[in-house]
Formats: sequence, structure tokens, C-alpha cells
Amino acid sequence: MALKAPVHQFTETQSIRITRSDFFYVSNILSSARLVTVPFIFFTIYREQWVLAMVWGGIAVITDVLDGFFARRLKQHSELGYILDPIADKLAISAGIFALVLSKSTFPLWAFLIIATRDVLIVLGNAVLAYKAKMITRSNLWGKCASFFLSVAVMFYLLRPIVPRLPDNTEFYSLCLALIFVGVSTVSYARHMFRVLETQNQR
Repeated sequence: MALKAPVHQFTETQSIRITRSDFFYVSNILSSARLVTVPFIFFTIYREQWVLAMVWGGIAVITDVLDGFFARRLKQHSELGYILDPIADKLAISAGIFALVLSKSTFPLWAFLIIATRDVLIVLGNAVLAYKAKMITRSNLWGKCASFFLSVAVMFYLLRPIVPRLPDNTEFYSLCLALIFVGVSTVSYARHMFRVLETQNQR
């Protein structure tokens, strides 16, 4: 998990070392548990089992909150956590959104494509940084906001069939807000990654 740092900055490590003990950290176990929720989130949404989908989504959100809490409280910071946490976040959110697109929900395909493209680019960018600069970059404030508001948007789309009297377009407006943070975080990640690579090339 991330070392404690100002939320507006990126947190990164200059060496990638994963030890056996890292797998037994409470924070990493919780991140792994979030990975386990991914297929359940997808299939419950795809089968339009909305209540169950919200339960699994809630579990994913809770494990996301708790893994950061325990990483800080127990000082269980590790390179494995740097890798597991963002991957678990992206897979859980992407699985939910993809299932919504495939189901009878009104989640727009174009929004899914924007989010999926952004996630792929970030993963590829981090892979390049890991290879060239031996560095793993964690989410900054914009990335965390993007993940949070995307989760909120997904929950509103899940609520619509359960609570039909939900105010009109609530889910779409929440998605639009989330996409603003997606765009800002993408620019933020790109600027940071290019700056790091430029510094690396000058050495």
C-alpha cells in the first residue's frame, strides 16, 4: 500500500521487491479479497440480480477502505500492495461497468470505452515505468476521486431497478461527474509518467 504522503502527490517506490511476508499483510489480503469479488460483481449484474450485485459491490468498497486503513495503521506498506490495490480497484469497477453495458441498464457504451481506454493506458504506462525506471506509481488524489465517483455512479445504476422513483437521470449525472475526474486523472497520470521518463532518459 502507499506510503503516507500528501494526497496531491504521487507516491512511488524506486525499487520493486516482493517478499513472501508481503502476501500475509492484512492490507494485501483485503486487496486480494477484492479481486475475488470481481467475477461475482460481473455475473450478478449481468444476470440482473441487483440486490446481490450491490452486496458484492459493497464488499469491494469496504475492502478498498479497509486495506488502506490497515496499511497505515499496521505500517504494512509493500510493493505488492502498490500493484494489487490499483489492479483490484480497476478490475472491480470495470467488471461492474462492463456487466451494466451488457445488461438492460442504460449505462452508455461510450462511457465504458472511455473508462476502459484510460485504465489500459495507465496500466501500460505503469508497466513502462516499472521496466525502465523500476518504479511503481500509486493513485494520487485525482485517481482516488475518479475511482470513488465511478463506484458511486455504478451504485446508482444498480439502484435504478430497485428504486424506480430515484430522481430522473441521477445515475447519468453521477456518471458525468465521475468522467470529469477520469479525464483530469488521466492528464495528471500522463504528465507525471512523461516527466519521470524524461528524467530517466537524462541520466
